Amino acid sequence: MSTEPVIELDDVSRVFGSGPTQTTALNSVSLRVMPGEFVAIIGPSGSGKSTLLNVLGLLDRSTSGHYRLNGVDVQLLGESERNRLRNETLGFVFQDSRMLLMDTAAGNASLGLKVRGTPWAARASRVGVALHRLGLMHRMSERAINLSGGERQRVAIARAIATQPAVILADEPTGALDSKNSDSIIAHLRELNQQGVTVVIITHDTTVAAAADRRVEIVDGAIVSDSDHARANELENTRREPAVERERGRSARKRFFIRLWDEFCDALSVHSSKPARALLLLTAFMLGAGGLVCSIGISESAAAQVTERLTRASLDEVVVRSASASAYDEGFYAPEGKAASAIAGLEGVKGTGFVAKISAAEARITLLPSGAVASQPVFGGPILIADAGYLDVLGAAASPSHATDLLSASWAPRVALLGVDAAASLGVGTTGPGAQVWVDGEPVDVVGVIAETGRNPELRDSIVLSQAATGNLTPDNASLVVRTVPGYPAALSEAIPLAVNPGDPSQVRIETVADLRNLRFGVATDLGTLVGIVSVLLLLLASMSSAIAMYLSVQARSPEIALRRALGASRGSVWRLFTMEGLVIGAAGGVSGAALGVCAVVVVCMLQGWTPTLSPSVLVLGLFAGCASGVCSATYPAIVAARADPAIAIRG
Repeated sequence: MSTEPVIELDDVSRVFGSGPTQTTALNSVSLRVMPGEFVAIIGPSGSGKSTLLNVLGLLDRSTSGHYRLNGVDVQLLGESERNRLRNETLGFVFQDSRMLLMDTAAGNASLGLKVRGTPWAARASRVGVALHRLGLMHRMSERAINLSGGERQRVAIARAIATQPAVILADEPTGALDSKNSDSIIAHLRELNQQGVTVVIITHDTTVAAAADRRVEIVDGAIVSDSDHARANELENTRREPAVERERGRSARKRFFIRLWDEFCDALSVHSSKPARALLLLTAFMLGAGGLVCSIGISESAAAQVTERLTRASLDEVVVRSASASAYDEGFYAPEGKAASAIAGLEGVKGTGFVAKISAAEARITLLPSGAVASQPVFGGPILIADAGYLDVLGAAASPSHATDLLSASWAPRVALLGVDAAASLGVGTTGPGAQVWVDGEPVDVVGVIAETGRNPELRDSIVLSQAATGNLTPDNASLVVRTVPGYPAALSEAIPLAVNPGDPSQVRIETVADLRNLRFGVATDLGTLVGIVSVLLLLLASMSSAIAMYLSVQARSPEIALRRALGASRGSVWRLFTMEGLVIGAAGGVSGAALGVCAVVVVCMLQGWTPTLSPSVLVLGLFAGCASGVCSATYPAIVAARADPAIAIRG
């Protein structure tokens, strides 16, 4: 028989709170339990029995004193070492059995081995032996919810002995059972004790206490009596070495991956055991990920249609300029000059017009002659020099309609067309005979108002002058604007320089409508940003609703958390379990959401008559979004679960 105590307490106290609310649950408790003893700790409710059990089970720390378990001073151990020692040395049996109701009897009995990281084959063997001892082999595949109270408690004992602990701590193991089942449980504990297992049982039942070899009474946190009838353990010399000693040499990495796989399987089991809750969570993540995939797919498809329509309907202009600084004075831009005539003769050209700009500061356009009144408004908007061909190329129109022809009249009249806003800013109420504006001190007849601006909305606030009306003003940025058949700008960009200046085509500069091409990409970017924001909001909403559901799940599963911690699970293990649940349901939602999003894109494109455009990377994005939102939604609940105090959870 071993002469070293397996449990040794020296002046252990446990105090809760401070100041006026301070409560002493244990008061200088000293206790020694030898290997192979069967000890009953008795006392009335509130006497400190459960607190003592929590200290013995390493679920709680004493405020003062020393506690040695198998010769190890546990006060000096960190949390991870306490978790390991609890898992390897102790087995727990609680009053309410602490079953995972939707798991099988075998699954419940193997929980301590899962925490330890025992390989599956060895786990199945030990669980089978434990269930056989308790007469439950025929119920091993039955869910715990279908077991009777006595059967659940026997499964709890099987769970405790499957890890082959040196000590079993039982907290009122018969409190919820009838006398027949109580006798059965005590008989099983007695049998284990006879095989060399130390049993410490907390009870207020004198019948149960009578079955023990030693009875320790505690009142108001202090031991008041101890029968001290420690019996010799006749089987001490033949008791097998605990299997945990063999497992300790097993690769820590291998045990970690075994635990990780178990946590993944547990996450699947949790979701499959509560299909309604899982379906709601799945729907939330599916809608979030599906909305992301759908919105990106629709934005890509819509952008493609915008691009196609802009190319087909708007990219039909070519701007021609001369590299020569004197090109304007030499007549390069003349409406009927050599360049305009050469361009007009090319295939695909629908019209040509001349336009240039004049600085408002240089032109100084007013309604009255300078000095006629003390102060009058000076026009500050755009001032253009143009011919009738330019307005025709833009699709602009004037009122009266013949007014545009005067810009290109062969007799070179000094005329102007006013945009609607330009006329209002100058105070021009009517056009026609007698209507004038003064340009750089010279009168110019106002022959019409631009009624339709066509492609250039800026005309609404502009003044368009004939070339004769500019006098000595210097035009800037002169150009010939060529309207083409849709799809011809690229070809004409190569043909025009050769037609206008065959000897030196490099003197002719060509520009296509770059601003519309930029608009094409801008539309795609802006549309993608908009739908991306909407999608992110959908994902955040899904994550928040799922986080609330998982947080409520953590609160409801506090007994399970307490059980796992009692069996030696670390805070990290509990955190991974709940995070894994979020990852699993999020991944499922991401996959189904990606499929749903693709289907939605196809349907919308079919209804709109578009060609679906969807990058394969969007499917990966949908999966990633589902996983990320699942993990994010589980983060806070997982932290709450991991931080739960096992002693408080056990008491709860």
